[in-house]
Amino acid sequence: MSSTSETGHTKNVNNFLLLINYCVGLGTKYNPTNNALKVANLTTQQATCEAEVKNASKQTKIYNTVVDERRLAFNPLQSYATQIVNAFSIINLPDNTVNGAIEINRKIQGKRATPKNDSLPPTSTATPAEEEDAISASQQSFDNYVKHFGDLIDWIELQPTYNPNETELKVAAMKTYLDKIDNANKAVIAAKVPYDNALDSRDAVMYADKTGLVDTALDVKKYIKAVFKADSPQYKQVSGIAFTRQPRR
Repeated sequence: MSSTSETGHTKNVNNFLLLINYCVGLGTKYNPTNNALKVANLTTQQATCEAEVKNASKQTKIYNTVVDERRLAFNPLQSYATQIVNAFSIINLPDNTVNGAIEINRKIQGKRATPKNDSLPPTSTATPAEEEDAISASQQSFDNYVKHFGDLIDWIELQPTYNPNETELKVAAMKTYLDKIDNANKAVIAAKVPYDNALDSRDAVMYADKTGLVDTALDVKKYIKAVFKADSPQYKQVSGIAFTRQPRR
């Protein structure tokens, strides 16, 4: 989620608080029959939305952090796998054995080790469904990288003659790296659910049809316009307070 969008959510919440303060300033003249528009309920709604926006921001930061950490962990994968296969290919093994390692490495090299679509940039024109598909495809790619590198280790480990002097090329080092990328990938998977839930919960209280903060704010402005008229000082105070719809999906 972009910083611009996060700012937009917060701006909506802060503007809602400003709108409430104007309603309070109207005193007993602000007396809607719609319970949802009464000051007490507006205040409760503002507090709820503020909490949801803060939680969504927190979960977004957590998710973005583990995504970045995964990207860094996977960065060396393709070059490291090639380095390993090169070392494996020079120890006088049968061609079919060497070719097996080469084929596994080809799968590792088939896609970027750091796919571009962990999340689409805020300028993307993709639909929400397309964005979700891109994230899903990216996750599947990382899952496959872990599997393919594990397969490479298993293949090489079957050959007892493979015992290079270089520490980073030994099977133990490979397994350590496999654990690193596997754990980094699992951290993203674990963070995805609370991230999705937080954004969905925020969007529900902020942008739900009729009951969300934005629609409630617009109804408050309509009520003030109806009671005090469009050219009144009271309506002019609130007419310029902006509310924008910015749901993730």
